[in-house]
Amino acid sequence: MIEDARIDLARAVLAIREGENEPEFNLPEDTPNHSDEESVTEFRQEIIGILSDFDLDELRPAEQRCRRIRALADSKGISSLTTIVDKQFTEEQAQEIVSQPDPLCRSIWAFLNTRQTFEDAESFHFARQFRDHGKMYDAFEVELDKAINLDANAVDETALASKITEVLELKTICTVKALDLPSTEAHPTSIMLIVRHGGPLSSVHDHRDDGRRGTIYFRPPNEATLIYTPSKRQIEICADSPVVRQKVGDAFAEVTLEHDISQKPLTWKRYNLSRFRTSLALSIPKIEGVEIQVARVLEVEIRLGHWSRKLVLKVAIDDDIQEIATRYLGRGNIFRRAASFSRIGIAVKYNRAGNAKERSLNITVSGAKSCNLRATRTPTNAALDLRCCTNGGS
Repeated sequence: MIEDARIDLARAVLAIREGENEPEFNLPEDTPNHSDEESVTEFRQEIIGILSDFDLDELRPAEQRCRRIRALADSKGISSLTTIVDKQFTEEQAQEIVSQPDPLCRSIWAFLNTRQTFEDAESFHFARQFRDHGKMYDAFEVELDKAINLDANAVDETALASKITEVLELKTICTVKALDLPSTEAHPTSIMLIVRHGGPLSSVHDHRDDGRRGTIYFRPPNEATLIYTPSKRQIEICADSPVVRQKVGDAFAEVTLEHDISQKPLTWKRYNLSRFRTSLALSIPKIEGVEIQVARVLEVEIRLGHWSRKLVLKVAIDDDIQEIATRYLGRGNIFRRAASFSRIGIAVKYNRAGNAKERSLNITVSGAKSCNLRATRTPTNAALDLRCCTNGGS
């Protein structure tokens, strides 16, 4: 932050104190002119010198704030911030943030001047990440009797917050904020709901400056992020508790979608891809009313120990991917040791019973909880989805 940010913004961030236990850095008030490079460099060195006199634990709160700001200034972080800014800012605020010289300065400006928007962008950014992987994520399908055109303005935030408060048996006020998410290359138009609520009352021991020991009671701030994609009739939820994920999803379906979950409970989506560790070959399943000629895996994407490292193998439809993997990667190939499968692409050629016309279908399973066939939920697609993707997996 000290090295890269415009000097006045860097100083403003480092001067923030959000708790009595945070130290006063007593940074110089007057910052040099941005165009005076020599003075700016000297000022940066002066800040480094001042902070060097503090212990690491004293610097930790400032370090955490800087880390949050950098996260929304890099890579997909700035696009997450831009998405939320476009939905929430007034014209005057939008002009102000656009006038900042680079993504880091825009992230700092949002943190300093519109903290709520900054935190909403953080929630969206985390939700994007957990859509792809993470133990805090679940996806559900809702079987609506009829399609509902829905946007953020149609969500009764107060009624939904009241329902969530009831089902989670919360002792404090719950808030819900709905935002429209534009379509991207990876995802259709969606609605995001940020549910903020207090957790169970907790406590920590506190060693005071006078040497005495005390107890601090607090209620941790918890959050659930829900993304609903109308075209897929899919509900995705990020939260640290599976109970919260289920109950928040049920509450949204009841209140916003007017869905009777007592008659048609939400369907938890989970694909078991572990069978691809031993074989990439697919057997031809028997499905009533459908004759399948070809069902082949054409693409496999795996993660190598960490989500940032991946290996992709793609072949043509006439290739045998199992034979290609064995020939070039060895019999005990990497697929057996993959940390996880993040993408399986399958090509299917079939015809309906009594009709010789050949049809084709491409099935893409992204991780354990997403499949492209959910968007077009015909009986044939449903059968192929469940039988071809995993050959009997759950």
